[in-house]
Amino acid sequence: MSLQGDIPGELNIKVEIEYLAEKLNGQNDNIYIQLKNCTLFEYERHWSKNEIQIYKTIKELEGISPALMALSCDEEDDYLLIWDIFGLIKTRYESAELHLENGDSLSFAELNNASKEYWDNFGSESSG
Repeated sequence: MSLQGDIPGELNIKVEIEYLAEKLNGQNDNIYIQLKNCTLFEYERHWSKNEIQIYKTIKELEGISPALMALSCDEEDDYLLIWDIFGLIKTRYESAELHLENGDSLSFAELNNASKEYWDNFGSESSG
């Protein structure tokens, strides 16, 4: 995941998710997300049970290693919560737009359907 933009402001996110992007068009490696009027984007990293680190700026977030790997997400109050293998991304924004690498728009429903289809067929020959 790579980030560009300003908080508060517009935040552009490149999500490297080849297995899912390919399902949507067959020619993509990445999905691009544009958050408009983003007022919060922070990452709560759980290094251990008692050691938590909060990343609040794009500069801090750019240096995270290993890279962020989204597992699931949920909406709670006015936040979008994205669970990562090591922690939680918490964000708040006015609107979001999704695009494929070739510039085609993508709806959240299309993304969710492709994800569901992929994971429902995971391990079978048709999942790849």
